[in-house]
Amino acid sequence: MLVFDQLKRNDPQLRLLTVAVLAGLLVLLVGLWWVQIVSARDYQANLATQSFRTVRIPAVRGKILDRHGLTLAENRPVYNVSLYLEDLRDQFQKTYADARPKKIITNGTAFWKRWLGASNVQTQLVRLSREQISALTWQAREQVVKNTIEQVSRQLRQPLTFNAADFRQHYDKSLALPYPIARNIDATNLARFEEQCANLQGVDLEIQSARYYPNTTTAAHLLGHLQKDDSSIQGEASFFNYRLTDYRGVLGIEGGYDQQLHGQAGEKSVLVNNLGFHQGENILSPVEPGRNVVLTIDLAVQQATEKALQEQAAQFSSKEIRGAAVVMDVNTGDILALASAPTYDPNAFIPNISAVEYAWLSDARLRPQINRAMQMQYQAGSTFKTMVALAALENGLNPNEKYAVATDPGRFNHSMIRVGEQIFHDTVAPGDYDLRLAIMRSSNAYFINAGLKHGVFERVVELGRRLHFGEKIGLHLSQEAAGHFPKLEKVRSWTPGNSANICIGQGEMDVTPLQLAVMTSALANGGKVLEPQLIDRIESQGADALEAATVFPKNQVRDNLGVSARSLQIVREAMLAETEDVAEGGTGHNTRVAGLRICGKTGTAERTENGVKRNTTWFISFAPYEHPKYAVVVAVEDGASGGGTCAPIAKKIYEAILESERTNAVKAGAIARTN
Repeated sequence: MLVFDQLKRNDPQLRLLTVAVLAGLLVLLVGLWWVQIVSARDYQANLATQSFRTVRIPAVRGKILDRHGLTLAENRPVYNVSLYLEDLRDQFQKTYADARPKKIITNGTAFWKRWLGASNVQTQLVRLSREQISALTWQAREQVVKNTIEQVSRQLRQPLTFNAADFRQHYDKSLALPYPIARNIDATNLARFEEQCANLQGVDLEIQSARYYPNTTTAAHLLGHLQKDDSSIQGEASFFNYRLTDYRGVLGIEGGYDQQLHGQAGEKSVLVNNLGFHQGENILSPVEPGRNVVLTIDLAVQQATEKALQEQAAQFSSKEIRGAAVVMDVNTGDILALASAPTYDPNAFIPNISAVEYAWLSDARLRPQINRAMQMQYQAGSTFKTMVALAALENGLNPNEKYAVATDPGRFNHSMIRVGEQIFHDTVAPGDYDLRLAIMRSSNAYFINAGLKHGVFERVVELGRRLHFGEKIGLHLSQEAAGHFPKLEKVRSWTPGNSANICIGQGEMDVTPLQLAVMTSALANGGKVLEPQLIDRIESQGADALEAATVFPKNQVRDNLGVSARSLQIVREAMLAETEDVAEGGTGHNTRVAGLRICGKTGTAERTENGVKRNTTWFISFAPYEHPKYAVVVAVEDGASGGGTCAPIAKKIYEAILESERTNAVKAGAIARTN
């Protein structure tokens, strides 16, 4: 009431102030009405266009380690230069405004405007159709991005290209994510970026984890490789708006144990505005890193095995050896080396395999993508004569009894044996052979004669069954062949010629080098048919992990040869003579290593490839003779002979094994002294 009393006193200044205050209140009320009532729908629509996008974040893949903890496969940081397009919006709009066509208009001007100096020339924007506006908008965006890429290219001194189609696809489908313009930059360019490009608007570094194989081609077939696949795995959400680049394992350890290595992807929520630009983000669920897989492989032995195969390639006109080698602990079943040649670099698959590398992997003759140690099926050749010898001994063969190997009339100083109407040629000279000499010189006639005696071949087939020839071992690498071996019911109905072929490791039988490593281990360890072991344990990453390691059991016996210790000892002594008795013509003497007594058996078998007859040369062995520990099996396609081509490879492998033992002993001694 006091205010009104003052107003009645006819005070002009107070009345003016009152009018001003009331006018202000009126403006405020009108503004509120406009915001709350008139513009309500616009604000609601704008709020609706601000929404969240979910992004799948790949987990860090677990490592693959050798038995000593040395790295076979790991992850390394990859630095990408990316554009954050939301930071370039002002530049997009300015470039669009500058490029918008304009027209000049001359109008009549009022007298007072001319008197004040106003011009009658005006600039006016040209009206454009919706299609023209869209085209000009894209032109402005592309120009800004292209200019930015050129700036980065100059600063990094590295040519970078702008792909308009790629940019449009990213803008339309992944606008909330950064747009990569330079991938996997090296250390030099990383330093240049930090020094010269850090202040460029919208430009920043992104760090990603990428699979890396530090030993390049070493154990490539065993490890397998990765291919792009960002799909959700079991236990993850199935729907995401965006999925960052991820990989899954293909073949080998990467494929067979992908679930353990892969880990659990995380999820983040990205807030985008009505134009789709990134406004902020929040982690909804963190990534769970994959677990490490520790193999039984010894990296030093693996590398030496592959090197030994490659060094023998000088014998071949193509300079590319095709073969495989397996090193196995005869007492535990641990695989210490599993090599296949030729090989490839699994790094070539990250991020995408090149046309050159793909052409190499697709070579029809070399077939470098094949794991020859497990996938290729070869006839065993004379290496299988060890099983025929065991069967004959178990059936009562006197190892000292002589068998007269007949002369081959058509070949000078060679021999043969006739089975029905079929003639089997022999490479040995005619004469009298006992079991020891027949194994040393690898006489076909002797073992065909012994194998076809009553009751022996049935035992041969039984030994093949106990070795599980014709069955997969089950290493879960998606690279394993079962081979072939006849069943007893089939054998009972076929001709003696078919049986004679099996007695010399040919005909209707095929094996893999890994299967022969199991057979050789059984000869060495007293008849135990072991399950080969590739995985030692699976453990969580980091020393503070709470989850206990999964340890795989050793010495898993799959079967037993079921033969006497006497029979095994006789065969072992004959295999020892094959490597040590040079005077008597032992075919495996090229494998001798000072200080190590090695038992071995060479072999050569025929195979048909694209209609052409070729051969496979073999050398199976174990050592040391006194207390067997290692089995070494080598197979080479189109070699000269088992003794000439494969035995020297085995020699180098044994030398590497001895060196590895010495190195490990020194390390163990140093650790013991420290403790």
